[in-house]
Amino acid sequence: MGGLLNCKDGYKKRNGRLFYEIWGDLEAQNATLKIVIILMSIITVISLFTSFYTYKANRIPVVIRVDDAGKAEVLRNLPFDNKVGTGEIAYFSKSFVREFTGFNSLMIKTELSRALNKMSPEYGKKMLIAIIRDKFVQKMEKADITSKIKFKKIKLISQTVNHDELKLYVIRTVVSDSDSAVKNSSAYEDKLILKRIKRSIQYPFGLEVVYFSSLKLGGAQ
Repeated sequence: MGGLLNCKDGYKKRNGRLFYEIWGDLEAQNATLKIVIILMSIITVISLFTSFYTYKANRIPVVIRVDDAGKAEVLRNLPFDNKVGTGEIAYFSKSFVREFTGFNSLMIKTELSRALNKMSPEYGKKMLIAIIRDKFVQKMEKADITSKIKFKKIKLISQTVNHDELKLYVIRTVVSDSDSAVKNSSAYEDKLILKRIKRSIQYPFGLEVVYFSSLKLGGAQ
C-alpha cells in the first residue's frame, strides 16, 4: 500500500473518508435539513393565512337586526340577499349620526373612521378630503370636549327600491372636559340618504350613506 488506496469506484487519500457519503458530511446534512424545515414552515404559514382569508371572504356576516320596538336579534346565518328592515335602517342611521357628529376629543379618530366606513366609497373619499383639508381632527383633539346626542324623532321622507331618505331630529350637547360647567345644547335636523346594497363583510347592514347634511334649528329647550 502506498500513499493511495485503490478501490472499484475510484480512489481516496489515506486518512480520508472511509466511504462515500450521500449528503457529503454531517454539516451539509444538517444544513439541508434546516432548509427543508424552514421551507415547510413557510408553506404551513402560507396555507394557514390562505385558509383564514378564504374563510373570512366567504363567511356570512353576523347581523344584529333591531325591530320597530327596539329589540335586538342576532342573526348568525343571515343570507347576503336578505331584505333590509325598517329597524335596521333606524339603527344604522343613529349609529352613523353618533359617529359622524358626536364629537369627542379623545375618540374623534375612531368615531370618524367608523362613520367613513359606513359611507359609499365615492362619498367617503369626498368627506375624507374635506376633513383633511379643514384639519378637522386636529381642531377637535385640541377642543377638549365631549358630545352627547339625544334623538327626538326619526322620519322616513321617501323610499325607493334602492334608496331611503330620512330626517333625524336631534339634540346635541357639547360639554367641556376641562370645565363641566361649560355646556351648550342645540337642536338639529339631520338629513340622510341611504343606498341599499348587497350585504358583505364590509357592509353587513346592506346600507351605505351617500349623502348627509345637518341644519341647526336653534338652542335646545
